[in-house]
This record gives sequence, C-alpha cells and structure tokens, in this order.
Amino acid sequence: MRLGTFLVPSAAASPANYAKGYAGSNPNYYQRALFENGEIIKQCEELGFDFVAFSEHHFHLEGIEMSNNPILLGAWAASITTRLRIGQMANVLPARNPILVAEDLAMLDYFTGGRMFAGFARGYQSRHVTTIGQKYDAVATYPTDPEYAEHDRVNRELYDEAYGIIKGLWENREFSVKGHHWQVPPAGIEWDHPATRAMAPSMIDDSGVLQKVGIAPNTLQAPSTIEIMVPFTMSPKTMQWSAREGAWPIVFTPIEETITACLDAYLEEARNRRPDIAWGENVGHFREIVVADTDEEAFAIGSDAMGFLWTTWHDAFGFNEALRYPGEEGVVPNSYRTMVDRGMSIAGSVDTVARKLEHIIEKFSIEMLVLWMGIGPSPIRKMLRSNELLVEQVLPKIGITLDQFVPTLRPEFETPKWTEATLA
Repeated sequence: MRLGTFLVPSAAASPANYAKGYAGSNPNYYQRALFENGEIIKQCEELGFDFVAFSEHHFHLEGIEMSNNPILLGAWAASITTRLRIGQMANVLPARNPILVAEDLAMLDYFTGGRMFAGFARGYQSRHVTTIGQKYDAVATYPTDPEYAEHDRVNRELYDEAYGIIKGLWENREFSVKGHHWQVPPAGIEWDHPATRAMAPSMIDDSGVLQKVGIAPNTLQAPSTIEIMVPFTMSPKTMQWSAREGAWPIVFTPIEETITACLDAYLEEARNRRPDIAWGENVGHFREIVVADTDEEAFAIGSDAMGFLWTTWHDAFGFNEALRYPGEEGVVPNSYRTMVDRGMSIAGSVDTVARKLEHIIEKFSIEMLVLWMGIGPSPIRKMLRSNELLVEQVLPKIGITLDQFVPTLRPEFETPKWTEATLA
C-alpha cells in the first residue's frame, strides 16, 4: 500500500491561542509551523511514506489553513528530502492561470529530480476562489451551496479548460488552443524575432505572427506518466472524470455505502480505458489516523488535531455531509466523537487502529491511503510518535508493507540530476 500525508500547514498554536483571534498573522506561529511540518516531512521520508502534499487556500488570518501556495511549499519540502514524492492536494484551477501552473509544476519537477505529482481541485471556499479568480468569473462549489447546480457548472467548465491547457503544454513542445475562457496564444501577437526564426521557427508563421507557445523547461518526467490526483471527492461526476483521465481520485468519506458508490462509478468509467482494472484500483482514501498507548490518549490527541480543525472550520463548508449515513436526516453532529465513531478519524491503541484499518483496507481494496495530519494545534511530539507506531507496529500487525511510485523520466534525459552533478 502507498501512504501519503496531507499537510496544510496550520498555525502552530494551541486551541486556546486560536480562540484569541488572528493566529494567522502571528509570525511566531507560522515559523513554528514550518519547523513542525518539516519534522513530520523528514520523518515521513524515513518511515517510507510515498508522498507529502499541500493544499491551496488564501487569506487565512484565522490560522487554520495557511497554505496559499502548494507548489512553493513543495519546493521548500524538496530542500529537506531526497526520496519523498511531493505534490498538491490541490491547485485550485478555476481561480488560477493554467499556463503559470503548468510552468511552476514543471520547475518543481526539476527541483525534485522527478518527484513531482500534480493535484487539481475545483475550490470550495468563496472568499478564496472568487477573489483570486475574479478575472475568470470563478465561483466556488460546496455541498451546502443553495446555488450549487449553477456554480458547479461554471466551476467545472473553468476547471476542464484549465486542465486541458496544462496537459497540452506538458505533452507538446509547442501548443495552441482556443477555448471559451482562454486562447493560447491570443490572436495577432507580432513576434518576428530573428532568434525565434532560427531556433524555434514553428512558433510563428511566415508573416511573424505568433501561432504557438511552449513552456521551458517542460517537465522532467514523461508527461503521460505524471500522476494526477483529484482531492477530495464524493462526486460520481468527479470519480468518472478521474477514471477517464487515469487520475487518482481521493475519496472523502468513511461511510461504506458512499465509498461503494464512488468505487462503482470509477470502475464503470475506468473499464473503457482499462478493461482489466479491478474494483478499488487506482483510488485513494482519506483519513486521520492517531495511534497512542491507549484509546483514550489517542482520542485526546486527535481532539486537538483534526477534532479541533474540522469542528472549528470545516463544518461550515458542509464537510459533515461526508459523515452522513444513507437516509439520515437532520444535522450531523459536529464533534470529534462523530468523526471517530463514523470512521473519518481512526484513533486508538495499536490494536484498535490495526483492527479498524484492516477492515477498510480489505473491504475496499485500498492501494493508497492519504493521512490528514492536524499539525499545528496538536502536540507535535505525540503526532511524531503516532506516525512511528502506525508504520512500525500497526502496519506490520496487519501484513501491510509500504510501496513507493517510481517516476519515468523523459527518454531523452541522460545527464545527471542537478542534485547528483559535479563540476568537471
């Protein structure tokens, strides 16, 4: 099984300090957050995790999701690792310039020596999506939005067009497209440069008007082999889109009936690409896991981790819909006890976590597990020990070994990676 971690990061402050307000503007909390997340990242590499991933959220003066640039955070993480793969969960495409995203990810691929993977999402926070994406008329989409259907349509249209541009730029030395929102390049750009005529002549026509553009550098990995991850979803449409693209959707629910529906939707569509694909294959699952000496201690640690972050922040965006049982009516209780009882958080002793984890791995043929770690408000030493107990005691107890994706570099690449090169 492949194991990854999702880090926000959040301000490194106690829940009591968060309650005082504006934790996100306190420089001490963010500096401490970098230290604590750095310790987790280095530990994950040592323990054999497959990857670390960062999110994109803006304007977090509250301090809960101080993660406005996941690609830049990835470049930072690359500086303290050598094997761990680095990606995003995710870049919010409706509010981003896709050309710049394609360029930045290609650069990250070189910085990491081919360890980059790309994660793309549609965005659920209106404060972020509408402000950053105002030039594109971007809108957010979230489960409890009263205008969900229309916002979902606009959001998907922007997402699909941006994704197509990124893939087109990666897969072609020179590329052009005319879409509803983007024309790459715009018509009528005069570029009769002698160096272009001599060195990249097919970018322009005979009259010196730009016809195509290409990013440089392009990805180090062969573009068709770059893993694409789509967090975090329960949507049949998103599962089907992921299946058509060969991407990894990360399922965002612990409810067994909902997971089954997601896996069924993925399989039905994926068989058009790969008739031999198995049920549950190429799908990731999202959980918090906290391991301690006793169930009570693990619950207390988790209460300050995702138990604080989820109930304080995420419920307002409809996240508790991910915990709703089929046919259940009314408000889903917004508490850490609900998260544990319904399986979003697996918290307990080695034996408790092993039992619960073995059940979901076997039931859903889980190949990839993405851990949401509540670094920041949670005690860092206890979180480090939890990861150690998970990998060194829980996983061996249920017969799980950790695997890691091996990237495929462009076939023409033959020089040493920059981290391995020496001056002649």
